[in-house]
Amino acid sequence: MSISIFLPDSLLCEDKGLRDRTVKLGLIARACAIFKVEKIYIYTDEGGIYEDDFKLIKLILEYIETPQYLRKRLFPLSENLKEVGVLPPLKTPHHKAWIPLSELKIGEIREGVVFRSGGSLWVDLGLDKPIKFNGSAYEGERVTCVIDKLEPYPICRRAKSGEVKEYWGYRIFRVGPIGKFLKSGFSGLKIIASRLGSPINTCFEEVKSAIKSSSNIALIFGSPKRGLYDILKDESLRPEDVCDFVLNFVPEQGTVSIRTEEAIFISLSIVNIMNLIS
Repeated sequence: MSISIFLPDSLLCEDKGLRDRTVKLGLIARACAIFKVEKIYIYTDEGGIYEDDFKLIKLILEYIETPQYLRKRLFPLSENLKEVGVLPPLKTPHHKAWIPLSELKIGEIREGVVFRSGGSLWVDLGLDKPIKFNGSAYEGERVTCVIDKLEPYPICRRAKSGEVKEYWGYRIFRVGPIGKFLKSGFSGLKIIASRLGSPINTCFEEVKSAIKSSSNIALIFGSPKRGLYDILKDESLRPEDVCDFVLNFVPEQGTVSIRTEEAIFISLSIVNIMNLIS
């Protein structure tokens, strides 16, 4: 099962300080890693007035997803990254520890960054030395590498589709208005999380059956300022026009509102349980 989430570029509209924004994005990244989200789509809210916020969202979510040993190569110094010390470690399978070259094994898969030296391509894999890269790549490209041989010297290549069996992080995608994209550019089971939706306990079995029969599932979240009913009104649409279910994942909630990062944890955990139980 492949899981995607959709978030608005207005996600940070109520978080004014960089530290608070960074903490929020760290929690979202942790939720995505725990529940193996593969794609995060950032859609346009209110006609694109949050473009600067989108850039910050993309930057920090990509930074935390990148293995620690590659961050200095891939992310130049930036004022927007000065609070990244508060980010929690993801500890996903592709965030591997530094090891000496002598401990490397044939078939091992690691993330790396390609660079050129002496007319050849090399890759930094978080080892005590870079190793030779066999194949085509551009300088500065991040690649998922497989160790092909160790003697007389180590060589790696780009991993083929299907070789990576573990969860290997998420990717960020920019899309336009959410309604237009869902109607024309996304196939799979689409679930909108909304307080105005059907209580999950009233349709549990129906939703569980749909999840278990789907290979591609998307969870769609609204803005801190307004939900999907209001957001979709901008496109003269209703949630029911663009998705399969509109669900209230927390019936009879005890708070006036639920923060986006909380809603992501809650809904992903319920979807995960539905997919696992018979």
